[in-house]
Amino acid sequence: MGAAAEHMRNRRGTVELIDDHAHPFGLRARPLDLGSISLDVDPHGDERRRELAPGRLALEALRLRLARLLGCEPDDVEAVRDQLAGADWGGYVRRLFGDVGVGGMLLDGGTDPLQPDEAAAYADLAGAPTWSLLRIEAVIDPLIETGAGAAEICGGVERFVAAGAAAGAAGCKTVLAYRTGLGVDPGADTGAADRSLRELELPVRRRGKALRDLVLRRTLGLCADLGMPMQVHTGFGDSELRMADADPLLLDDLLRTPEGAAADVVLIHGAFPWHEQVAHLAGTRPHVWAEFSLANLISPATTADRLLRMVDLAPTHRLLLGSDGHGPPETHWFALAMLRDAWITLCDRLSGVVRPGWLADVERRIFADNARAVYRLDA
Repeated sequence: MGAAAEHMRNRRGTVELIDDHAHPFGLRARPLDLGSISLDVDPHGDERRRELAPGRLALEALRLRLARLLGCEPDDVEAVRDQLAGADWGGYVRRLFGDVGVGGMLLDGGTDPLQPDEAAAYADLAGAPTWSLLRIEAVIDPLIETGAGAAEICGGVERFVAAGAAAGAAGCKTVLAYRTGLGVDPGADTGAADRSLRELELPVRRRGKALRDLVLRRTLGLCADLGMPMQVHTGFGDSELRMADADPLLLDDLLRTPEGAAADVVLIHGAFPWHEQVAHLAGTRPHVWAEFSLANLISPATTADRLLRMVDLAPTHRLLLGSDGHGPPETHWFALAMLRDAWITLCDRLSGVVRPGWLADVERRIFADNARAVYRLDA
């Protein structure tokens, strides 16, 4: 191990890590079911998920890592964990997040965005500051389903974002890749948006492409005015995603618009597998940031390789880290532990290539300082 990597290993956990993108976990203890952690979200796929779970490297690695933390045999992990969690859920959750040095979390509540008091409950449980992310589809989809027009939907999203910003939300988020794709038409107008809403033969999630394109462009302008970043899902996700719609380069025309160039845009999940593409955008567009998450949870053995590909190309002032933990808090903990491990491996590989002081500066930057800057967390 190089001197830089040895130094980083010795100070592991001393540099706080802000989880730039995650989802809520249970406020009360529930039994741990490792077999349920999967990108396969088919509602009829329980039997398949359980059949395939023992063969998934990520779940085996999570089991072994958790066994080491709890001081038990891997086969006893669920039982020991449930006993500890049932006796003191808050203490158990804080133990997890303390183990990986969490200094704060940004939580996307999905279709049910967290209210300020709800975010505070997660902060109390985890022992770390927590901020909410505003997913704009939480407003768009229900309004489409009720037959609302483009003007009403645009207005609804604007009020939602403004109210969330006033209540202390850290940023907005879109899952457009899961809906009509990232190939946004910057020229979409209200007329085209209304026409797209008449495609009633399509399910709501695939309906209204021009409307969704218009809303995103306008929301970017609002985010720029409010000083709020917009997270954009890029790259892989669960089984409802059409991967071809999630290539970050599809966003290039949008990023060249006045709204897209003015707002801070955070492209999340490292755009797996398009790491170089998202790193290129972060290095060549005025307000684009690249965030690495989810791969560290689902593909942990390759985390160092993937992170290095982004550090190699993107300015490290524009890189962020997260877990995309969802469901049990062990997913957040494990994904962040994999980032800590990956950073030590990366430092070893770069020993002699860059100065140790440069790596120490980058560690502080990508683990926490960049998130504090782009989300204005200290404001």
